[in-house]
Amino acid sequence: KMAELKYAGEFIIEECTLCTVGGLELDLKEQFSNISIFEDIYSNSITGSISFVDTNNLTANASIVGQEKLRLVIMTPNADDDTDRSICINFTDSPLHVYQVANNVNINDRTKVFTLRFTTAEFVRNQRIRVKQAFSGEPSDIIKTIVRGEEYLNSKKEFYYEESTNLFKMIAPNKRPFDFINDLSKRCLSKDYNFSPSFLFFETCEGYFYRTIDSMMDRKNPKMVYRELTPSEDQTKVALNLSNILSYDVVSSRDTVLQARAGMLSSNYLEVDTFNKTFTKFAYDYAKDYEKQVNVDEHNGYGSDKSIPLSMAKDDYGNKITEYPETTQYLQYTQRNKPADDGGQLNPAYDNDVDYNGHDVWLQKRMSRNVSMDTAITLRLAVAGNTAVHAGDLIGVQLKNQSTGDDELDPYLSGKYLIKNLRHEFKNGPGKMMHDLHIDCVRDTVQSAYPSSGVTAKDGGKKIDKILPKGDEDSSPQSF
Repeated sequence: KMAELKYAGEFIIEECTLCTVGGLELDLKEQFSNISIFEDIYSNSITGSISFVDTNNLTANASIVGQEKLRLVIMTPNADDDTDRSICINFTDSPLHVYQVANNVNINDRTKVFTLRFTTAEFVRNQRIRVKQAFSGEPSDIIKTIVRGEEYLNSKKEFYYEESTNLFKMIAPNKRPFDFINDLSKRCLSKDYNFSPSFLFFETCEGYFYRTIDSMMDRKNPKMVYRELTPSEDQTKVALNLSNILSYDVVSSRDTVLQARAGMLSSNYLEVDTFNKTFTKFAYDYAKDYEKQVNVDEHNGYGSDKSIPLSMAKDDYGNKITEYPETTQYLQYTQRNKPADDGGQLNPAYDNDVDYNGHDVWLQKRMSRNVSMDTAITLRLAVAGNTAVHAGDLIGVQLKNQSTGDDELDPYLSGKYLIKNLRHEFKNGPGKMMHDLHIDCVRDTVQSAYPSSGVTAKDGGKKIDKILPKGDEDSSPQSF
């Protein structure tokens, strides 16, 4: 029978078994004090830690050495299937691997608190093997071979992937599996999202994902909507408290110099063809490319006009902030007689049905998109825990307008957000177990466009050039 959620943050821990190298199976459901699990769309594996109270000297008697496995099943009540990894945390068929005995804190003569750090089997496997093989075909098939192959990662977990337009012929030069997959993902162009080069390969408690940032943002409905509300003591309003924002911080630093130098706003790519003794230049403008991208408000449920999160005001030189391509320069030498194309767009007829995948097709756009994710409007939320929420999900956030002091929504901070990373925090407190969720989420658009009429203060001053006098000739009103 489906368990009913009694309070926001409640969780059920169905299994927490530590399997030791000596063959023992230790049930830690009652002994654990804290479990943390981390997910990140820029990380190939999940990681975490478990702290437990040891009153029987388990670490010595059971020989806990950092090579154990952890079977773990945790779920938020109201979930009717504890095997569905999209709504529950379930690591029974694929146990977590302990890799470090981190902390050993003495509480008293007979009680200690131990912390073990864990990760997934694929991460451990990735440290021990190399890929030395020639591959050809569609990238998702190549990645699937590495993820599923017994000689490689040998993963049995769910693998969700997005199709690309590419066909590759390439050799893995003695690289670790994740490193090779990451290198491959950089060059891939989306089949469904305007050749977007924003593919990422990451793991959540739900499984493995190979998909673009565009596809993560292309959702009409968010997984959850979190609101800045006053917590209710009424236990009948559990669902309301489950969506309440406990606290938040705006953690992004709007650094336009960093955005420019890192290649987000504009860049030049120079390709020198040493075979034909020619060169080709590709200029990138973030403002022009912005409308081609899929953004978090692609499906306009929050009243946003999907405005670029920058002011397009012209400076003293008559240029917008995205009209300085020489800020960032890329240079690539090639000796291949690449056929002419349309400004770096994909040419599917190149090289015997193998797509051309030169840097001019993906480098500038991918660099810009990744930097925009790092410098976008970023919120750090603390909310009641929910095992159905994962990194890569789209959520809605409604924050009050701090300037007006009423319930009007903030025009810049409210809207849809993409979860970049999150941390599940399960606490086994006295009398009550509590699950908190700490989320870092980003928003790459605003509801109300930033002003663009221009700054009224102009750069000025007097041009004065003087030669510095010799030291002993420097005048001073003081003598000493």
